[in-house]
Amino acid sequence: MTYMGYCGDDCELCPRYIATQSNDVEKLKQAAILWKKVGLSDHLVSPEEMICNGCASIEKCHYNNIRECNRDKEISSCGKCTEYPCDKINQVFDTTSSYARQCKEKCDAKDYQCLHHAFFSKKERLDAIHVKFITDANNRNLA
Repeated sequence: MTYMGYCGDDCELCPRYIATQSNDVEKLKQAAILWKKVGLSDHLVSPEEMICNGCASIEKCHYNNIRECNRDKEISSCGKCTEYPCDKINQVFDTTSSYARQCKEKCDAKDYQCLHHAFFSKKERLDAIHVKFITDANNRNLA
């Protein structure tokens, strides 16, 4: 199973997470440069500030309302919510689309693809999780 953020980000494809897990300071520096270039950070941060052990582990989440909602419902992602998709996650999808357009303008193709797979495919990822969640629930009800 992929280590994933509540909002559907794929941590295992995130350059920040990958660099942290491999303890690669140079890759953390590169991730910091990329974050600043695409506007995910307003200034260049140190490699130490880029350390991330996954979305669920960090305290400063861009989508805190999503994190709190998932924690309150004791679910691991929005895809496992009976109310999916809700206004909160739809707002995240809108914000993500905006970031995707911004990144496409500022990144080379390789960096954009990396970000696309890690972050910009969250709706598709959550949709698939939700279909499985509903199917499993229906199968349990039939048993």
